[in-house]
Amino acid sequence: MALGLGLMSATLVVLAGYDYWQIGRTPQPCVTGPNWQADAALVLSGAPRLRRTRVAVAAWRDQHLPTIFISGAGAGGDSAEGLARAAQGQLNVPADIFKIERRATSTADNLAYSCPLLRKAGAKRVALITDSWHMTRAMATARELCAPVSFCSLPNHEPTTPERRRHEAIALFVYQLTSNAVWF
Repeated sequence: MALGLGLMSATLVVLAGYDYWQIGRTPQPCVTGPNWQADAALVLSGAPRLRRTRVAVAAWRDQHLPTIFISGAGAGGDSAEGLARAAQGQLNVPADIFKIERRATSTADNLAYSCPLLRKAGAKRVALITDSWHMTRAMATARELCAPVSFCSLPNHEPTTPERRRHEAIALFVYQLTSNAVWF
């Protein structure tokens, strides 16, 4: 019994260490060449100053995708509605390119609430947009909650600080233990 518990504990430590190592990497990148395409982008709210939304708008302007979904209840300008409104004014883009998901308050919620909208829109390949330090957990969550939609990552390259890496590794491990994210 003690040996089994010790082996299980050691396995969990190794898995958590692997998660820590993965944070800040770009799994399944969208940009595989100059003419990459996606059916839509999904921007996860949680970033001030439109830093994630700008990535989506740039991909839309370069004609890599036709529609931008933004997910999150947020607060003020960080909500999906606030981000879309700010992008229309500051980035000079039309309102009709945005589809809004208003209820999400976590990464798991972002995907759980957005994936039915993406499926209904017929999206098969979606560019997932979040900060690079958050991408590993977001992609693992998308893979767990959103089949058969496939995702590629289109990160906003925000520095991965030691604090962010620790937070994300812990959050990813908890998501994996609670079946909100795939293991690998």
